[in-house]
Amino acid sequence: MKIERIEIYPLVAELDEPFGWSQRWTNSRATTAVKIIADDGTYGWGESGAADSMRALAPLLIGEDPTLPERAWQKIYREIYQGHNFAGPGMVALSAFDMALWDIAGKVAGRPVSEMLGGGSRDRIPVYATCLYYLENDYPNGMAEEARGFVDAGFTGVKMKVGGKEFLDDVNRVYHIRDVIGEDVHLMYDANEGYDVKTAIDFGRRTADADISWFEEPCASYDLDANIQVRNNVPMPTSGGESRKSRYEFSELLAKHAFDIIQPDIVNVGGISEMFKVGHMSNAYGVQFNPHFWGSGISLAATLHVSACLPSNPPSYVPEPYVNQTVMEFDRTPHPIRESLTDPIFDQVESHITVPTSPGLGIEVHDDVLNRYLQGDGPIVVDQPASTAWGR
Repeated sequence: MKIERIEIYPLVAELDEPFGWSQRWTNSRATTAVKIIADDGTYGWGESGAADSMRALAPLLIGEDPTLPERAWQKIYREIYQGHNFAGPGMVALSAFDMALWDIAGKVAGRPVSEMLGGGSRDRIPVYATCLYYLENDYPNGMAEEARGFVDAGFTGVKMKVGGKEFLDDVNRVYHIRDVIGEDVHLMYDANEGYDVKTAIDFGRRTADADISWFEEPCASYDLDANIQVRNNVPMPTSGGESRKSRYEFSELLAKHAFDIIQPDIVNVGGISEMFKVGHMSNAYGVQFNPHFWGSGISLAATLHVSACLPSNPPSYVPEPYVNQTVMEFDRTPHPIRESLTDPIFDQVESHITVPTSPGLGIEVHDDVLNRYLQGDGPIVVDQPASTAWGR
C-alpha cells in the first residue's frame, strides 16, 4: 500500500461581523484541509494552515506507506530542520499530513485512532467554551449575554479575552462576567501574549477575587523568563504553548515550569504523533495538559482522540477536570467552515464531547463545503515523488 496522491484545499470563509483579541481583528476564518489518497483508494483527512509548505513537502510522501505515520513524520521532520529550515510553516504542514496518515492507518486497521494509540481511558472529553472576544458593537453587554448563553447551554467553563481594551475596562469586565456566570462555572481569560511582565502581574492580582481557573498567554510566548516571572507572582495558574512546534520546543518550557498548564495545538505541534508525545512529557513533569483548538471538525476529532489516551495528572481513580484531568478548548466563535465541513458536526453535552468510535478519525468531509470555501479553481494536487534535488 502506497501514497498515490495528495490534495490540498485552502479554505476561507468571510464573517458577518468581525471580532478581535489583543493582537488583531479578523473578518474571516481560514484553514487548509489535506486529503492523502492511497493506491487502493483509501484516504485520510488532516488540516492546518501553510498550504505552500504542504505543496513543497508533499512530494516526500508520494510512494510511502500511509499506515506508518511515525516513519513518514520522521522523514518530513528531517527535511524541515536539516534540509530547508522552514521550521514554523513546515511543522504546520507536517501536522496536517500526520492527522491524515493516522486517519488512513485507523481505517485500514478498522479501529479508531484512540485505539491505535493504545486505547483511550475515557470515551468523552470535558470541554470549555472559548468565546467573549471583542466586538465592534454592544460592548460589554453583548459579552454578558453571550456568556450567559453558554452557561445555559450546559458549559461548566468559559474563557474570555483580555488585553484588547483599556486595562481597568478589562479588569471590570472580568468581574462583570463572573457575576453573570455565577460562582460554580470556571472562568479563564486569555491575553494572547498582550502584556509585559509588570502589567500581567498587576492584572492577575487585580482579578484574583474573580476566582480565575487560569491566566492564558500573559506575555510573549518566546520569552520564558517573562512568563516564569508572571507565574511566580500571580495567584492563579498560568497557561500557554499553543504556537509551539514539536516536543523539542516544549522540553525547555516544561523543564523550567514556565506554565502550570500547557496548551499545544494539534495543527502546530506536529499532529497526532507529536501531541501524544508532548502529552506524556507534560505528565512526567506534573504539568496539566489542556489542548488548544481553533480549527474545523478534522483537527477537533484528532484532538479528541489524543486527549482520550492521556492519563490523569497526577494519576487518580477520581479524575476531575481543571484539577487533574485534561479539559479541551471548544471554540465557539463564528466559523462557517467548522460548522459545516465534517460529519459529524461536533457539539457538547453537559460540557463534554464524545470521542468518535468509527475507524480512523471517525469523520467524513463534505465535498460541497470544500468547494464552497475553496480558494482558486481547484485543489492543489501532488502526485509525483520528490526529485533528487532534495538530496535526501
